[in-house]
Amino acid sequence: MKTKGWQKVFGFTLIQYIKTKSFIVGTIVMCLIVALLAVSINILPALLGDEEEIFGGNEQEPTSTAAVYIYDECGALADEDYGTLSALGLKVTETELTAADMMERLESAANEAMILITAQESDGQIYGYNVKTYYSPDAEDEAVDYITSITAQTVDYRNLLNAGVTPENYALTQRDVYTSKVTAGKGEWNMFESMLNYFVPIVVSLVLFMMIFAYGQTVAQSIATEKTSRVMELLLTSVRPLAVVIGKVLSMGLVCIMQFTLVGTVGGIAFAVSAPFGIGGELMNIMNNVSAVTAENAEIAAALENTIGSFGILHVALIFLIFILGFVFYSLIAALVGASVSRMEDLPAAMQPYSILGVVGMYLAYFPVIGNLESLESGAASVNGMQIFSYYFPLSSPFALPSALLLGHLSMVEVVIAIAILAAFTALVAVLVAKVYEMIILHNGNLLKFKDIIAMAIRK
Repeated sequence: MKTKGWQKVFGFTLIQYIKTKSFIVGTIVMCLIVALLAVSINILPALLGDEEEIFGGNEQEPTSTAAVYIYDECGALADEDYGTLSALGLKVTETELTAADMMERLESAANEAMILITAQESDGQIYGYNVKTYYSPDAEDEAVDYITSITAQTVDYRNLLNAGVTPENYALTQRDVYTSKVTAGKGEWNMFESMLNYFVPIVVSLVLFMMIFAYGQTVAQSIATEKTSRVMELLLTSVRPLAVVIGKVLSMGLVCIMQFTLVGTVGGIAFAVSAPFGIGGELMNIMNNVSAVTAENAEIAAALENTIGSFGILHVALIFLIFILGFVFYSLIAALVGASVSRMEDLPAAMQPYSILGVVGMYLAYFPVIGNLESLESGAASVNGMQIFSYYFPLSSPFALPSALLLGHLSMVEVVIAIAILAAFTALVAVLVAKVYEMIILHNGNLLKFKDIIAMAIRK
């Protein structure tokens, strides 16, 4: 049989690779980096911002300036409004200076601000108000924004009262109007579902690209090294050429799975250990106590439930199958590239077409999400045509399908069809390898191009 002896190549390659110092050190470094990232993602938001603000609590009142001088040149405010502003944290201060003199004073003042209120008029009718805040160089931006915002709201409040709106009915005039566009027959995402549908495909495609593409390059480098060092000639005395590529592809696949499982486990443990001290614990409380949280937190719970609530063993198995098919697909191509070179100096040039294929596949899974940003921002649950194409195109489907499965962008039937297409193209590449690999691995001379390899397959 042409594949007889692949087990020996598999075992030899696996042991030789995992015991190298570069692999051991690289794995340790990756584990440390991922653990640090997991802890940082969990704890940093809680350290840098108020947890209540992150999860929909009340906004923290910013520090006010030492003194606030108000110049109302159009009578937009009533006397009681100054007391309201003081109660809201503005240190309203009286002065005999004119507005022009105050502007000059602020250039050297310490933590002070001046608010100038003027009317916008046309034909003797007021159609708007200008609320302009001047502040000293050392005033905090957050405090200045708060002063400006709360003064503008007070001017708006007084304007409505002057127009006949009673204080009791004022709250009814402050209802916000939100707009969105939703294709008929599609669902609608809340803000957090839109965020998940934006970031998950990008993160998943990048991670899978690193796993599949990086280890595929390792297959090519390993075969090229053994061929150019004449080790391959000794190896072929006891093992058929096709068995060599099968053994190396499978061993690198197992190494990839083992390494990323270890790194993922370390990252998961780090996140779980730090969860009680950061946003992880808060998210768990939200999921476990949906009825007791704010409306915004209920949206977070709904987003998590809608995206990962139905995720089960079948989904994990399908994602694993997609990864295996994608890895074999790209690794077989890489094996042909590695076998086509006669000198190690030619390997970078030979890898360029392979690199282009991988980058095109990753970008097809990555950029359609960015192209659909308007839909994601509006909360409309829609997937564009380029995204659908990336799920079925074999170059991009290994990077795009897992996130589509996770987020529910495709039905189970559609996922099976996409996997079948990927499996069919993987089988075609395997047939191509089986036809030409023996000729390529024994070739010495000029660098073989892809068109040369295809021509060999057609002739054989």
